[in-house]
Amino acid sequence: MEIKKHLMVQDLFTLLNLAFGVLSIFFSIKKDFFIAVIFMVAAVVFDYLDGKVGRMLNKAHEFGKELDSLADVVSFGAAPAVFGFVYAGESLLLTVSLIIFVMCGALRLARFNVTKIKGGYEGMPITINGLIIPLLYFVMLPVKYYFAAYLISALLMISSFRVRKII
Repeated sequence: MEIKKHLMVQDLFTLLNLAFGVLSIFFSIKKDFFIAVIFMVAAVVFDYLDGKVGRMLNKAHEFGKELDSLADVVSFGAAPAVFGFVYAGESLLLTVSLIIFVMCGALRLARFNVTKIKGGYEGMPITINGLIIPLLYFVMLPVKYYFAAYLISALLMISSFRVRKII
């Protein structure tokens, strides 16, 4: 199976989403938190664009759907978790909440890939974490509350409430 036969234009945007997620992780590790959250937001932009381009070209495909989920688990699961671990400290409570957060993100994406809900989503889309975590940083939420923010986000991702698709 030759990879280039499966790649479409929108997949390049997905790969940029992934690249920005990885960059966010790198900058979190370097403790350059401002740049780390900017890269998280950039990942959101490219995640939005891959879907937009795919719909414009009417070229949705299974390979792209799977690639998108893999990119999303890095950009909106792992990157926010690494950010939280480095920024908010290494307490046991925070560490456990971050592990739960990433696992719930993966569960949410797996559920999304195997269910068909017309015009919306079940549970909070994982991509929202690429906006929530930067927002918490910019409003200077005290680090002692980060564990709760990650746990709430984890529960919202695996919840069964319906979210209407707005874009």
